[in-house]
Amino acid sequence: MWRKMNVLFLACMLISFGKTESRSIREILPAGPLKVILFLDPECPVTNAYMKEIKSIYADYSAKGVAFEAYFPMETVTEKDIKVFLKKYNATFPGFTDPGLRKATRYKATVMPEVVLLNANGLVIYQGAIDNWFYALGKSRPKATELYLRNALEATLNDNPVMQSKTQAIGCLINMKLD
Repeated sequence: MWRKMNVLFLACMLISFGKTESRSIREILPAGPLKVILFLDPECPVTNAYMKEIKSIYADYSAKGVAFEAYFPMETVTEKDIKVFLKKYNATFPGFTDPGLRKATRYKATVMPEVVLLNANGLVIYQGAIDNWFYALGKSRPKATELYLRNALEATLNDNPVMQSKTQAIGCLINMKLD
């Protein structure tokens, strides 16, 4: 329902501005923050391995106005566990439990770490792996050669299309209940 209303609002805004073909969408609509949602697990070796890069991305892009939130979609993780985990890595972005796996279900996240990049209207611009450092469970390259999240952030911030909007994240499975 809300998604349809956002699309309708956007269409009305474009029509009401008249001649818009020479103007970018960022010039027409008020600028709003991008948001990165991180799905993390303090006990997952892949999540732990990625914390240095996650902190680096946070430092680089929170300075450019991008918001970050981490969700921990495990029934057993408490708010205290999250605080201890974030403190261990000196991570300053907010972390939350995910009761009933509502966020993970909403975004169809399947593994940790997995990221979702949302535009100002809450629409998914990119979802998947942070980069291609891990190419299979337990297997990693010496260094990432594709920086998926950074590329998506840069493209969006520079008003360019995101070339790869979905990738397969590699990590620990989110234990979803099957219906």
